[in-house]
Amino acid sequence: MAAGIGVTGAAGWWHGGHALLGSLGLSLLCGVAAFGVVAQLLYVLGASLARWQVLAVCAVLACGALRGIGPGPRASPRPRTRLDLLAIPVVLVLVLLAVDLWYQPLWAYDSWTFWTPKAHALYALNGLDPGWFTSAALISKDYPILLPALEAAGFRFTGYETGLLDLQSWLIYAAFLRAVYEIGVTRARPVVLWAVLLMLAVAPSALDQLAAAEADIPVAVFFAAAGVCAWTWLADRRPAGLVLAAVLAAGATATKVEGLMFVVGLFVVVAAVAARASWRRAAAALGAGGAALAVGILPWRIWVSHHDVANQASFGRVTGASFLARHAARLPVSVGYLGAKLVDPRAWILVLPLAVFVAVDAFRRGRRRDVTFVVGVACFAFAGLVLAYWSTPFPLHYQLATSARRVITAIVLFAAAMTPILSADSEPEPG
Repeated sequence: MAAGIGVTGAAGWWHGGHALLGSLGLSLLCGVAAFGVVAQLLYVLGASLARWQVLAVCAVLACGALRGIGPGPRASPRPRTRLDLLAIPVVLVLVLLAVDLWYQPLWAYDSWTFWTPKAHALYALNGLDPGWFTSAALISKDYPILLPALEAAGFRFTGYETGLLDLQSWLIYAAFLRAVYEIGVTRARPVVLWAVLLMLAVAPSALDQLAAAEADIPVAVFFAAAGVCAWTWLADRRPAGLVLAAVLAAGATATKVEGLMFVVGLFVVVAAVAARASWRRAAAALGAGGAALAVGILPWRIWVSHHDVANQASFGRVTGASFLARHAARLPVSVGYLGAKLVDPRAWILVLPLAVFVAVDAFRRGRRRDVTFVVGVACFAFAGLVLAYWSTPFPLHYQLATSARRVITAIVLFAAAMTPILSADSEPEPG
C-alpha cells in the first residue's frame, strides 16, 4: 500500500489527504503492479530480494507520495442514497470469503506445478537461479514471474506459508472492487454501480479462482484497472490516468503471457480513440504502451532467450499461416466456447448482459466514443484469446476445457469496471 500511494502520488492522481482516502483501492493495485515489475527486473539482474531489499523497493516507491502531500481541491460530496447500504452485503461477503480462504488448502494444479514452485525457488535459492529455472520439471517455464516474485516476497516475512497465498489474491481482488467504486462513485448511476459490485463480490468464477491462487485474477485485475485509467485520460484529460494505465499494463504483461496481447490491444484502441483529438495524444498513448511492454516483459524475455528456455508464447506460433489454415475448424469452436463462458450465469451471473445493456443504452444516448472504446478493447482481447486457441499445439478441447473459464476473466472484469461509467447521464468532454 505504501508503494502504491507513492506511485499514484507521483503520477499526480491525488493531492491532499481527502483525495488519497478516495484512491486507496487503485493505489494498492498500482503498488502491487509496480513492486512486481521492479522485483522481476531485479531478479533478472541477479538480486536476491532479501527482506531488506523488499522493504527498500517499497520505500523508494513510497517516496512518490511527497508530490501529493499538501492541500488539494476538495470534490463536492455525492449525495447519499439508500442504495449505499448495499456496501454492507458487499463487505460482508468479502469478509466471509477471506475467512474461507484462510482455511482453504492450496489445491489448484497450476499452483503446485509452476506458480508456487517458482516462488519457493526464488525464496529458497535467493534469486533467479538459472540452473533450477531451466532444468526443473516445470510446465510453462517461460511465464513471467511477477506473481512468484510477490509470493516470494511474502515468504521472506512468513516463511514458506502457502496458506496465505489465497489471501494475497483476495487482497488484489478486493482492491479492484474498491477501485471500481472509487472511479465510478461520482459518475455512475448508483443502481448500476452497486449491481456490478454485488455481482462481482459473489460471482462463482471469481470465488473459485481466488481459492486457486493462480495468476488469472491478478492479470485480469491489472488489465481492467489499466483500461479504466486509460479511459480517464481520454475522457478527463488526466495525464495521471495514462501514467497509471502504463504501470498497471506493465504489471499485466509481467504476470501472464496473455497479458501481452491484452495490453497491445488496449493501447492500440486508446491511440485510435485519442487520434480523433490529436495525433500527439495518439503518439503519447502508443509511447505509454511501448514503455509498459518494455519494462513489463522485455527484461524477462531477454533472460528466457539467453538461457534457452522453451517459449510457448512464440510469435511464430500465432502467425503460422499454414498451421492456422489446416486448423481452421478450430475458429468457430473457440469463438463459440469462449462466448458461452463470457455469458454463463453460473460463472459471472449477469455481469456481461448488464454491460451489454448499459453499452447499448449509452450508445443510444450519444456516448459513442466511450462505447467504441469499451467494445474495441473487449474485441481485441477476445480476438487475441481466439487466436491463442486457434494456434495452440495442444488438443483444442482439452485447452478450452481447462483454461477458457479463467482466461476470459480479464474481459469480464474490464467490461464490469466500465459498466458504471457508461451508465452516467453525460459524456465528458472529448480528450
